[in-house]
Amino acid sequence: MKKTQSICPECNKIIDAQLTTKEGKIVLIKQCKEHGNFVATHWQSQPIYNFTENYDFFKYFPESDFSASPKDCPASCESCNSHVSSTVIGVIDVTKKCDLKCAVCFSTFSDHMVDYEPTKEELVEMLTFLSQRNPKPPAILFSGGEPLEREDMPEIIAAAHKLKFMTILATNGIHIAQDPNLAAKLKQSGLNIVYLQFDSFDDSFYEKIRGKKLLKYKYQAIDVCRQLDMEIILVTTLMRGFNDQEVGKIIKFAAKNSDIIRGLIFQPIAFTGRATDNPFKEAWRDWRFAEEVESQLNGEIKATDFFPLSVMTSPIKIMRKFMKKPWPLFSCSPHCGIVNWMYVSRSGKIIPINHFVRFDKFFRGILKTAQNVDEQSKFSLLATLFISSTLAMNMLLVTKEVGIFTLMKAILKMFASPAYQSLGPIRRRIFLLGCMAFMDPYTFDVNRVRRCVIHYVTPNKKIIPFCAYNNVHRISTEENYVQKNQKS
Repeated sequence: MKKTQSICPECNKIIDAQLTTKEGKIVLIKQCKEHGNFVATHWQSQPIYNFTENYDFFKYFPESDFSASPKDCPASCESCNSHVSSTVIGVIDVTKKCDLKCAVCFSTFSDHMVDYEPTKEELVEMLTFLSQRNPKPPAILFSGGEPLEREDMPEIIAAAHKLKFMTILATNGIHIAQDPNLAAKLKQSGLNIVYLQFDSFDDSFYEKIRGKKLLKYKYQAIDVCRQLDMEIILVTTLMRGFNDQEVGKIIKFAAKNSDIIRGLIFQPIAFTGRATDNPFKEAWRDWRFAEEVESQLNGEIKATDFFPLSVMTSPIKIMRKFMKKPWPLFSCSPHCGIVNWMYVSRSGKIIPINHFVRFDKFFRGILKTAQNVDEQSKFSLLATLFISSTLAMNMLLVTKEVGIFTLMKAILKMFASPAYQSLGPIRRRIFLLGCMAFMDPYTFDVNRVRRCVIHYVTPNKKIIPFCAYNNVHRISTEENYVQKNQKS
């Protein structure tokens, strides 16, 4: 189907690879002259794979040349200027310390234990560096380790907030559950979203995979965030045979709590970090997210209700017309994940946003408008959006569930001022649902990593795509930092 490059899972050498079909799946096949052949599932469902490619609208708005990959990608990330996509979310690891020892941690290798913890001053320099990028990333994700093992996290959050980033904190929730005062300090410092690890409703899962019964802490953390009106995105590590049958239940939980839960992201297990040497790689990967959602929710959400994030490139091209500092295009590969916004009706029914419009017609119209955006005035754009939205709208469903005036007002306000607040009361009934598939040494695809929009920033001010960092650059980055500090 396609040719690409990958890395050898044994030696990390850059090798040729190809994508092909096998038993209804898309698989990545590669050969290392020293370590032999490797075959790994790249995408579980060929129909959904093909469907996502139809909505990869980034191809109409390339930000740079994608025709040829650098020969030394991904080894050259620290000196590379060939990233196809700009940073949407900047990731900063603030510590390696953690109060858990999860068997599936992708950021910690069992045989690589270092005391990596940039100083607050260094972190502020990294944030300042990101704030000066063009385009500036709209969001910062603080990660680790467990970031709240640091006592100065409120100050670090405040520094990011001062630089006008949306701030996101990845956490297991224990500190927030046990110390509501800390959560209040984080809120006061400008924390926007708690990215809360939430894998299961069964404590035996947490005990086996995370090393401790955690469910009560999850509920407590959610309660604390609700009291503070601090929004949450739940993140679930998916493992076939462990928690795959809970997907529907977790989605219903997010819908029931959509007043405070802004999103739910499923992440199929990636075999990096502590999970690298697990012998059950392919068995635990055997996961068809979109089809399972449809099955477990009895068709309330269809498999084809999910779209690649790059479908948003044309709306963002239009939004840029109204922004003082334009967002980057959300131009990651369509194979990195699928998402959609879900509306929760007053009766509790979950309705994918695309059900409110004739989606294909609407987005093709948006695409046409975006391609001519530089030739139109702001007033002309708003008029075009209003007309195209009205013509494509499912009037019966909109009238019944939302109200035409309420929805149109929210659509126009979102284009003119893209922020959650622009959605008004609808905001409390909407949450993002998606699945994000990170790569490991077996599934690594250079074409995907070049279009990555989630980038780590390192203490020496390097921008490294998420999967390249965790598979190739993490260990050397952390070791070099520690050695440098020891010498000084």
